[in-house]
Amino acid sequence: MGTKQKIWSLLVLLVFSVSTLAQDLSGFKNRFQFVRDDQGQLELVKDSSIRMAFSIRPYLEFIKDSLQREQALMKSKGDYDQRIRNLFDRENENFLGYGDQKQDGQAQIVVDSLRALENVDFDKVFSDPKFNDVMAKFEFKLRDALNQLDPTVMAHVQNPRFFYQKRVTYQVLTWGLNFAKKRLSQLPILNTASYVLVRVEELVRQRRNFHQNMLLHYLEQVPEDQLGLSHEEVNHIMSSIYESRIPWYAFWESNAAVANWDQFGTNKFFTDIRTYNNRFRRMSSTFDQVGKRLNYAFQDVNREGEKVAVNLFNTQHMFSRDLSVAYNYDNPGKTVRTRMVVQLAELGLSFVPLPSFIKGLAEDFLQSFYKQQVLIEGALYGHFEINGDQDALRMMKIQILNPFETL
Repeated sequence: MGTKQKIWSLLVLLVFSVSTLAQDLSGFKNRFQFVRDDQGQLELVKDSSIRMAFSIRPYLEFIKDSLQREQALMKSKGDYDQRIRNLFDRENENFLGYGDQKQDGQAQIVVDSLRALENVDFDKVFSDPKFNDVMAKFEFKLRDALNQLDPTVMAHVQNPRFFYQKRVTYQVLTWGLNFAKKRLSQLPILNTASYVLVRVEELVRQRRNFHQNMLLHYLEQVPEDQLGLSHEEVNHIMSSIYESRIPWYAFWESNAAVANWDQFGTNKFFTDIRTYNNRFRRMSSTFDQVGKRLNYAFQDVNREGEKVAVNLFNTQHMFSRDLSVAYNYDNPGKTVRTRMVVQLAELGLSFVPLPSFIKGLAEDFLQSFYKQQVLIEGALYGHFEINGDQDALRMMKIQILNPFETL
C-alpha cells in the first residue's frame, strides 16, 4: 500500500472513530430490549417505548380538535381556498391543471373536500351515543387483537413466520366498518366513524414499521459490537423486520424468508439501497447542492434555496418525480400543514358528490403524500436522536400526526 493510500485510510478510520464517539446511544439503549433464552440466544427485540395499553380516546380528541381548527380557518379572514392551493402548486403544477382546466385539478378537489367539512357539527357527531358505541366496541376488539400480537415486538429472530401468521388488526377493521354501517344511518356520523376506524387501525399498525426503521438506522450506522449484537444476530433481526412486511397473500416470499433466513433481510436491505442510490444519482443535478448522507434512506440537499432532508425511497406523491421532503430545516412546519390538510381532505372527500372512480383516484393521491413517507421517517428520527438534535425530534413527533405514538 502506497504512502498516500495509507494516509487516506488512516484519515477515514479517524473520521469514523470520531463520528462513532460523537453518537449518543442512550436513546437506543433506553428503547430497544434484547430478549434472550436460557442459552443466551437472541429471541426477540422489543421496543419499550410502545405501550401495550390501548385507548381510542387520544385519536378521537386529536381528530375532533383538528377538524374544528380547520373549520375556524375556513371562516377566518383571507382567501382560505388559495392558501390551500398554494400548498400544492409547486409539487403539482404538471398535474393539477391550470387555466381553463383549473377547476378540474386535484388541488380543487382538495379544496372542495375541505369545504365539505365546513358546516358539519362535529360536536354533535362525536357526542352521538351510537357513534360512541361503535368506537367502544371497536376499541375493545382492537385491544384484544393487539394483546395477541404484542406491538412491542420489533423482531423475532427465531421464528421466520412470526409476523406472517399474525395478521389480526385488519380483521378487526373489517368487522368495525361493517358494524358501523349497520349501527349508523346519518351520513355525517357514518362517514366520520368509518374514517376514524380506518385511520386508527393504520396508525396503530404504523408504529411498528416506524420503530423498525429507527432500529435499522442504528443497525446500519453503529458497529454491531457497540449495540451488544453479533453479526449473525444483526442479519436475523433484519430478516425478521423484512418478514414483517410481507403481504398476507405473498406466501412464496414467506417461504423464501424461511429458506434463506441468514441473508433474507440483508439482501432486501442492500437491494433497496442500490435501487434508490441509482435514482438519486440520476436526479442529483436537480438540486442546488448535495449535502450529507444521513443514512440508508435520507439525504440532505439544498433545493430552491432551502435546506431539506429528502426521502430517497418515496416521491412527493404518486404523480411527482421529486423526492419527498421529510424535514425542512428552514421551514419545518410546512410538512405538518400539508399532511394535516390532505388527511382532513380524505374525510371531506366522502361528502363530495363525485363518481366512485374519481374519488378512488383522489383518495390514492391524498394518501400518497404521507402514507408511505411517514413509515420510513423512523430512520430519520433515529438520525436526529443519535445526534442529539432535540428541536428536530420535537418536530418529527408532530409531523407523523400519530397521537398513539410515545417516542
